[in-house]
Amino acid sequence: MNAPRLDALQLAWLQELGIDRQMLAHYVADAGSFGGAAAEAHSTQGGQSASSATSAPDSAAGAEAARNLSHAPSLGAGAAQNRAGSGQAGPGDTVTARHTADAMAARDEAFAALKSGAGPAKVPAEVAAPPPPRPPQDIPHTWDALQASIAVCKACELHQGRSQAVFGAGMAQSPDWLVVGEAPGDYDDREGVPFQGKAGILLQAMLASIGISPDSPIFFTNLVKCRPLGNRPPAPEEIAACMPYLQRQITLLKPARILVLGRVAAQSVLGSEAELDTLRGHVHRFVNEAGQEIPVIVTHHPASLLMRPQHKADVWQDLNLAKALV
Repeated sequence: MNAPRLDALQLAWLQELGIDRQMLAHYVADAGSFGGAAAEAHSTQGGQSASSATSAPDSAAGAEAARNLSHAPSLGAGAAQNRAGSGQAGPGDTVTARHTADAMAARDEAFAALKSGAGPAKVPAEVAAPPPPRPPQDIPHTWDALQASIAVCKACELHQGRSQAVFGAGMAQSPDWLVVGEAPGDYDDREGVPFQGKAGILLQAMLASIGISPDSPIFFTNLVKCRPLGNRPPAPEEIAACMPYLQRQITLLKPARILVLGRVAAQSVLGSEAELDTLRGHVHRFVNEAGQEIPVIVTHHPASLLMRPQHKADVWQDLNLAKALV
């Protein structure tokens, strides 16, 4: 079976995610023009010339991904253009030039599957989780009323430190993807839009690497809607207070699939105490209030990848598994 071909934009994004250009050369028709195609894709996407990883030696592939992606388009319908990229690399911004042996093995395995035409191996679906508790009767049953209710919610202490509640952004009618993170960050709190800042830029790259553009049918939200001060994980009582809102969002959205980012969000959505490494790589099921089962894929949060870039190969496999679900 012939190996699938990736377009110039996908190749550029995959390079920024830290995949070696020698590996990517197998998936472009004219390997000699690979560097030019990737650079052209970056220039078109960012509106101006950006640093291209293809101009550097192979040992530098994947360096400074967050900084190089500072011109990526912002997330969600109506989201403001993100200007978080400062050009100054900070802690966690620089991607190591060489992955660990385990990460390299995982990456090579992913590419071997792609080259064979098989793609990421599908894992049998797990037993559907029991339905979550039904939201209280006072949770609104319409989209606009739900958004208004979240905006003034004081069900937990998080409302005291917020600038505004972050409801979510994107397509609100049967999206192909619902992406659920943990909690709004500082940028999100100010803009009122989820997944802003460097983690949001990296999330854009993650999705673009499998052909999902910002204008695709996708909705972004978080487990809790208000920013925990100090970027700490939300406490169990804060998650319990906000979970009914997320459950109602899922029921009203009717997404084709749910992509959950990070351990805290994954455990809460799935009602599981398993660690992230145990949950990822499998197809789970979420049962909404109407009794409909929605497939769920779990992967690393992009904020975690900024500090642990060796997990990017795992994320790419998870994203391909999610894309193949429907």
